[in-house]
Amino acid sequence: MSMRIEEVGLYDYLRSKGMPGLKENVEHFTLKKGSEVYSAPQRYTNLYEIVSGAVKLGRLSAKGKECIYEILTPGEIFGNLAVLNDMPFDEFSKTLTGTEIRSYNIHFFKEQLVDPAVTNWFYPKIVSRWYKTETILFYIRSFEPRKRIQQVYLDLRKKIFTAHNREIYLDKLISYSDIADLTATTRQLVAETLKEMSDSYTPHVGF
Repeated sequence: MSMRIEEVGLYDYLRSKGMPGLKENVEHFTLKKGSEVYSAPQRYTNLYEIVSGAVKLGRLSAKGKECIYEILTPGEIFGNLAVLNDMPFDEFSKTLTGTEIRSYNIHFFKEQLVDPAVTNWFYPKIVSRWYKTETILFYIRSFEPRKRIQQVYLDLRKKIFTAHNREIYLDKLISYSDIADLTATTRQLVAETLKEMSDSYTPHVGF
């Protein structure tokens, strides 16, 4: 008897259906903090699902500096889906803490999209990430620098579980430089702004 994918997640849903090739095409692994899931440039990747922990996505500048543009948490998916076959994929992904990940062979995963339940699970995940990106762009266009730093910081102040089942606030894992990238500001301004916010609560941002 198959389960509801919204209740059990993709892997357990496919397992409940006795999907052929599941074990051969899905890998479950744990990475330490600061580990790369994939680096840039990498033409093809698998589809990755975060089970616990957190991952940051970004690109390298012309000078080789990391510039991040998204933070992902448990339940979110990432990787190169190769929808636009001829487009370059210059993204890197790096863990922010001990992180559990499931890796789906991209061809195997695309075969599962013939199942309406998988399609209905997958596309909202993509739309949710688009929405997060649009929200960041809205902050940059609509708020002055200090206000956008405050808003992004508050958005990041949520609890997650690491790969070692430790509960932690996401903002404790994010550096000033990461917030500066997300808000198109500077590390110095981020440090100053969060210091001003300390009267309301103690910031957990790392260095």
